[in-house]
Amino acid sequence: MQIQILVVHPSPLVQSALECLIRTDPSYCVVKTFAKGSDLAVFLTTTTDRFDVVLLSAEEEQPSLMLRISAMSDAKVLLLALEREPSNVEDWLKEGARGLINPQADTAQLLKAISKVYAGEFWFNRQITSRIFSGLGQAKELSEEQKRIAELTAKEKLVVKAVVDGGGKTLRETAKDLEISENTVRNHLRSIYSKLGLANRLELFVFAQQHLTR
Repeated sequence: MQIQILVVHPSPLVQSALECLIRTDPSYCVVKTFAKGSDLAVFLTTTTDRFDVVLLSAEEEQPSLMLRISAMSDAKVLLLALEREPSNVEDWLKEGARGLINPQADTAQLLKAISKVYAGEFWFNRQITSRIFSGLGQAKELSEEQKRIAELTAKEKLVVKAVVDGGGKTLRETAKDLEISENTVRNHLRSIYSKLGLANRLELFVFAQQHLTR
């Protein structure tokens, strides 16, 4: 069974190079390439196919893209840092990225990283791992609101953002923006209200303004 891969990088040359490198092992297959993360997001809304790993240029995208990807696909995200290590790599990790390919990586390391991430493991170098664990050690205890927010799924967070950003939009309009059914939005909202201890969209809007500033 092949590992199905999507590649996101602004350079057609890099896209082709990655595809050639990955093709050296028949266990891996690049299904499609994209120049921008937004192109990937649009594609994921139009397909029911399953993908395993997304190779994503960390230099060209923002960590908030993770929310859109995880809401539409179960694919694991492996960051590409072909020129330099991104300064916000910890933010990518918090949003759900599973690893980072360094500029010094060779073909064997690339394929091994894809395999590890596909298997549910992380792929970060020692320096990044050290910074992450250092930050965890200094982290303060989560507030009750933060604990409740942490229970939300990626799809539920996407619904919250759409509802809050939409202001007075109807559920039908919100569903259209998210490209899902109105009934699905209602089901997500019921789960969101339950997890956050809220009763309606007004309370959700107020809660979001106070605790969801990202």
